[in-house]
Amino acid sequence: MKTDSSAHAGFHGSDWVAAIPLIAMVAPTIVLALQGALSASVMIGGGIFGLMAASLLAKQPKEFWSQSVNQLGDTTGLLIFILFLIVGIYSEILANAQLTQGLVWLADTLHIGPALFALFIYIACSVLGTAMGTSVGTILVMTPVFYPASVAIGCDPILVLGAILSGAATGDHFAPISDTTIISASTQHYYHKEGTAEVSDVVRGRLRYAAPAFLLSCVFYLLAGFWHAEAGNQTVPAVVTGSPIGLVMIVPMVVVIAMAIRGRSVFEALTYGTFTAILLALGFDLIQLNELLYVEGRSVNGLLVEGVLKNMETIIMIMLMMSAYGVARSYGLLDKITAFLRGMVGRSLRQTEFVMLGIGAIFNFLLIGLTARIAVIAGPIINEIGRPFAIHPVRRANILDAATNSFSYIVPWHVWPLLMVMTAAPIAENYPSLSLPSPTDFLLITAYPVAIWLVMCVAIYRGAGRKTETGLEPNENQHAGQIRPSGAHPLANAPE
Repeated sequence: MKTDSSAHAGFHGSDWVAAIPLIAMVAPTIVLALQGALSASVMIGGGIFGLMAASLLAKQPKEFWSQSVNQLGDTTGLLIFILFLIVGIYSEILANAQLTQGLVWLADTLHIGPALFALFIYIACSVLGTAMGTSVGTILVMTPVFYPASVAIGCDPILVLGAILSGAATGDHFAPISDTTIISASTQHYYHKEGTAEVSDVVRGRLRYAAPAFLLSCVFYLLAGFWHAEAGNQTVPAVVTGSPIGLVMIVPMVVVIAMAIRGRSVFEALTYGTFTAILLALGFDLIQLNELLYVEGRSVNGLLVEGVLKNMETIIMIMLMMSAYGVARSYGLLDKITAFLRGMVGRSLRQTEFVMLGIGAIFNFLLIGLTARIAVIAGPIINEIGRPFAIHPVRRANILDAATNSFSYIVPWHVWPLLMVMTAAPIAENYPSLSLPSPTDFLLITAYPVAIWLVMCVAIYRGAGRKTETGLEPNENQHAGQIRPSGAHPLANAPE
């Protein structure tokens, strides 16, 4: 949507110039991803270059830069900025306080071998993600713990990263407090009365789709774990030895989950978890007080400093991504795309629902921001398409949320695979035997996003869970007009 004078001024040549910053960030990422490489520095450099190039074609360059800088202050970007800083300290404390060693000892004691470890991690991350309501929080909390433990237990570390990402997607989809759940419900309006879908109804209705997708994912990680175990991955030399004392550091994780379940924000939950971790680590002599902060020569070092700095490159990359996305939005480029998509209306309820699911998928590939971005843009379009058919807003919300939590987690140039690689990279530096994935690896090892997409496709084709605002469930031989009250929109005369 156009928000200021710069948006009205536009560019010399074409308004599609507004896409240059995004293209400059995404294109090198795609090329590198296909080659199995990744560099946040390239994305940062591409983003800056793209903004400069677009400014040369702006009719009012001063206003263009003002708009670009304003987008750096995007609320989502700033929230991620603070979250990364907090999680950096939290994960650094856990990593140095022998939590990984404790988990290795526990897995060995409970005989959770390499065949079951990926399944165990997927379920654990799904539970944490559901409690926290944020994929980012799940990734940043769990990766420093389970990634280095994977090789010590004998599980393929790349498969473990896929299980973590898949669990984060599952939790974000299940959680009643996640941003995509709230956005998907609030963007779907009733046709015959005021109001939007209730979040509680959306969460309750979602179980018939999410539960089968979760079970399919469990089967995938069970089979993949056994396959990798049979392939001999358990013979990889251990990089971490087990130690039961490290299990005390599970308490901070329990604190984080408990606070999230009680409705506290992820920031508050992680704050309590971080201070609990520091007190326990010091009390059990797992770290020394001077390890937190110390002066070496003219430099200040320590776990607190390292925790803050370890994610700085990723933070800058995400904030530039928000700026590039904001430029495309402010100059009306996204309005043009959404106007085109509004014309893609099916002639039956089934076709219309497939169109809605497809629109969500299209934005999964077009947008490189977080899933909330996809829901915000696709939500109103899906509302306009499905509302005239009186497709129930709860049904529409669940189609939107299923699409939002699908391909965005596995597209190599999307933020999620990139985030996983960037989170794993500094950990791999401390454990040289760990293998680092490329963004393309997540296409084959992240189960839930694919599972929920397939389940929703089957549900749409078979009409499972489909209902209209009248509360009736149409069958194959009914027309939408037969189940709608008088005065219905003319588009309602559509076959099932």
